Amino acid sequence: MNILRNIAIPCGATLAIHVVVIAALFSDWQPKIEHKLVKPPRHIEAKLVELKPKAKQAKQEEKPKKVDLTKKQRMLEEQQRAEKLKREAEVKKRQELEAKKAAEAKKKKEQAAAEAKKKEQQRKEEQQRQLRIQQEFEKALLEEQGQLLEDSYATQAQSYAALIRQRVERSWSRPPSARNGMRCELSIQLVPSGRVIDVQVSRSSGDAAFDRAALKAVKKIEAFPELQDMPIGLFEREFRNFKMVFQPEDLRQ
Repeated sequence: MNILRNIAIPCGATLAIHVVVIAALFSDWQPKIEHKLVKPPRHIEAKLVELKPKAKQAKQEEKPKKVDLTKKQRMLEEQQRAEKLKREAEVKKRQELEAKKAAEAKKKKEQAAAEAKKKEQQRKEEQQRQLRIQQEFEKALLEEQGQLLEDSYATQAQSYAALIRQRVERSWSRPPSARNGMRCELSIQLVPSGRVIDVQVSRSSGDAAFDRAALKAVKKIEAFPELQDMPIGLFEREFRNFKMVFQPEDLRQ
């Protein structure tokens, strides 16, 4: 029952609406028109205004902008290339600056080394010059000392030779055959103690008796103790092999 009641109500309402519509169509029904008073229009002064075209701009605003990725990529690459060139230029400039500093430091070092070498050379030359001066001075001093020593030796040699001659003459016995103009030269070998170790006739007088008398006079003495105080240098040079000449110029012919 409930179901029938629920179906019957909508159906009845629908049927009623259809009846009303059909009746209105057959009765020549018209809607009520309300008449309104129309006021006459006022005069309006119109001016021509030139408007700037905005259509394209509007269209451009309406259309989404297209991004040129290729151009953007190219600009990015150019920017990166410019930055790379800038970095390379900075690196090159820094390297050139460092190279310049290194070259200047090397030049200064070489100049300092050259200056030090020059000073060392000058020092060595000065040292050699001073050494030459010292050597020349020492040589001159030695020569002077040598000359003094030579003079001293000569004086001492004359003194010792006179002493030997006096002693030999005192022990000499003149042979009867001795005459003026005779000359006998003896070679006497001595040792530093003054002892006579040998005596020979190095040049004969031509008279055997005169030569024997000269040899006998030296051998009779045997030694000259005075020679012990003689400088060894003088002894070696003048008296180890002593030459003595006998010339009896004071004898009658």
